[in-house]
Amino acid sequence: MHHSNRNHIFAYENKLYLSVSINRTMRKIKLSVLLTTLVAALFAVGCNETPIDETPKTTTIELAESSINVDADGGDCAVNYTVTNGITGIDIVATADVEWITDLKGDNGTLRFKVAANPANEERTTKIAIKYPAIENVYLEVKQAGFEGVTFQMEISNKTTTTCTSKVVPSDPEVPYIIYMAELDYFYNMGITTAEDLFIDDYNYFMGMAEQYDVAMLEEFLLMNQIAFKGESTISWTNMTPDKEYVLYAYAIEVNAENNDYSLASPIAYTMFSLSSSELSVVEFDVQIEVNGPEATYNIKPVNYDGKYYLDIYAEGDYMYRSPGSELDDSYARTVSNTWMSMISIYMQSGYTAEQLLEIMCLQGEETYSEVRNAATNYAMVIYAIEMVDGLPQVASKPQLINFSTEAVEMSDMDIDIKVENNYVRVADITVTPSTDEPYTIALVATEEVPTTSDAEIISWLLNNFDMSLYRGSIFSHVNSLKPETDYTVMAFGYYGGTVTTDLFRVDFTTEAEGECQNSIVDVRWDGPFSLMELETRFPDKYYNYSMFESMGWYAMWSEIETAEPTQDAFYTIYRADRYTIEGKEAIFNDLVTYTSAQKKLLTGESGVLYVMCAVIMDNKGNYSPMWVSEPFMYEYSAETKKPLEEIIEKLGLEETTAQRASIVAKRK
Repeated sequence: MHHSNRNHIFAYENKLYLSVSINRTMRKIKLSVLLTTLVAALFAVGCNETPIDETPKTTTIELAESSINVDADGGDCAVNYTVTNGITGIDIVATADVEWITDLKGDNGTLRFKVAANPANEERTTKIAIKYPAIENVYLEVKQAGFEGVTFQMEISNKTTTTCTSKVVPSDPEVPYIIYMAELDYFYNMGITTAEDLFIDDYNYFMGMAEQYDVAMLEEFLLMNQIAFKGESTISWTNMTPDKEYVLYAYAIEVNAENNDYSLASPIAYTMFSLSSSELSVVEFDVQIEVNGPEATYNIKPVNYDGKYYLDIYAEGDYMYRSPGSELDDSYARTVSNTWMSMISIYMQSGYTAEQLLEIMCLQGEETYSEVRNAATNYAMVIYAIEMVDGLPQVASKPQLINFSTEAVEMSDMDIDIKVENNYVRVADITVTPSTDEPYTIALVATEEVPTTSDAEIISWLLNNFDMSLYRGSIFSHVNSLKPETDYTVMAFGYYGGTVTTDLFRVDFTTEAEGECQNSIVDVRWDGPFSLMELETRFPDKYYNYSMFESMGWYAMWSEIETAEPTQDAFYTIYRADRYTIEGKEAIFNDLVTYTSAQKKLLTGESGVLYVMCAVIMDNKGNYSPMWVSEPFMYEYSAETKKPLEEIIEKLGLEETTAQRASIVAKRK
């Protein structure tokens, strides 16, 4: 067998030896040469004054101190260390099995770390493990003093899907403390990452409340409104959202001698928890979807279920979208539940009751309706039962998924004719006439804003920056919100299912300079209060859900304006008297002329609130009149004070059917 010339290293009794393989042909080396080599080697060994130390060197880590003491406030800490006979380029690794020690790092002979504040009165101790290759761990003991102040014990009990009870016990029953609960998402959304951030956020909110009510005694205000407490507190929390993470927190405060300010007097104690959603049943829906271009018609029939249900539709790319055949697991069901609860929470904060939301937002029984969506797009309908659970409408069944796709839209040869007439100072009459009955959109924009590029880029700019309404057939728009001496552009194009179907059509015009108003207000008349509930009962389509506001103490009133000359441009409404006083006449004027009013107008007011009626008109060229302001007035609404409904029906002409005119002023997104 052939062996190549190769040196081999082998171990024997923990020592390393070099084995030299000598090819047989090397035996031909002359003896004199070999002897010379050996002699030279022996001579070299004999002349070395310091023999080679073949004893293995031991790696060690020495800490400057084996234990450190940290005060209750915590903070940045550092301990020096020395690595002897270490490996070049390798530093220590430090770990701690507690959450209150973080950011551990070995840094060229210094161990650095952070210690969180100790919220408890008791001392706490742990050990930091210092690790290095091939040696046993070295440990640094960390002792942190207990907090010398108020601490809190916290307990959550009596959980339902929407409610719970909190119990907080402070270590000092005489010290005032603030207790609050918030969704975990609130901290993320507000960028609250430290205890200081949270305290400042709370402080600004609570002190803002105190300033709003001109509070003279701050501590009493906080205690009376159950913002702050003393001693043990038990609070029942309602209208919560299932499957949401909540944070209950508390901290002591110190009120200053003047009783008009406070500061943080303890670490912030907290506990995190969530409420489980209700058990989900299986409810089947027979859903048939017919597609015609971008238009989808939904035929929905619950199977063996007669309760309320809700559906939403998501386009491909939405985080709620799922492709055909996808399994909707428990995680998706929780996401659906959270989406629903977040949505109704917003409405409930606006004053809607749970019962009203169940009626307004949900379907029941067989339903058929159509809508236009984006063309050539994949969609997923998600449908599920809704039932009242623990006082709130909640998702009651596992979501069912139905996929469908809309069809593409073809280009159109439709022409759109635009006429601008009677354009003066702030007004113009605009008529738009398409050559076919296909859908189109239209916008009125100041010319200086319109891109000076291609028509395609102008269309893209409009779609990206404005909410574009769709129309069919001819429309007329009387515009009264223009600026004097300004260039304007009216633009229109075919648009259907999110697809542009025609070229761009446009007309430019310029308004006139402002002049003196040639018309005046003779009188403004009004009367009330009337029942919003009765209005809804009599005209459910026109005044849908107005009864909700009556339950909140609101009423209806009619109003009308009389002018020296006829005008279609009258601006009038009621303002709270205190708002008028605070904001001033100029601000109210600017607010008022932003909105167009009908000549016969339904207004709503709050029982027991003082109001003023304000009015401004235009002459036929769009010049403003001076603002007319009434004396303050108030209505106390009750079953005894409400007036017969027939009066407001007559004044508003509610039995009449009038054609609706279009507003084409582009609304920015």
